[in-house]
Amino acid sequence: MATRPFSQFPAEEQQQVAQACMHVGLAPEMFEITDDSNGNGARRVSVRRVGTDNQSAYETGPDAPWVEQFESDLECGLFGQVTA
Repeated sequence: MATRPFSQFPAEEQQQVAQACMHVGLAPEMFEITDDSNGNGARRVSVRRVGTDNQSAYETGPDAPWVEQFESDLECGLFGQVTA
């Protein structure tokens, strides 16, 4: 499995993450996001908030968008206090 940085994610995913972060008053740069792919379309996306080390991982594939789960975790405070 090769680890890929967030800067190499599809542009649409990058935009969705930016919108989710802005929705709660955080910047995407506050997170270290990487993924690992098994070559069969399944991915494991790892997200860590820099400075707090709060983290989560999301199993995802073509029919399982991880950004929705990430946004829900942001809103419930999993990654720390939000401003919005």
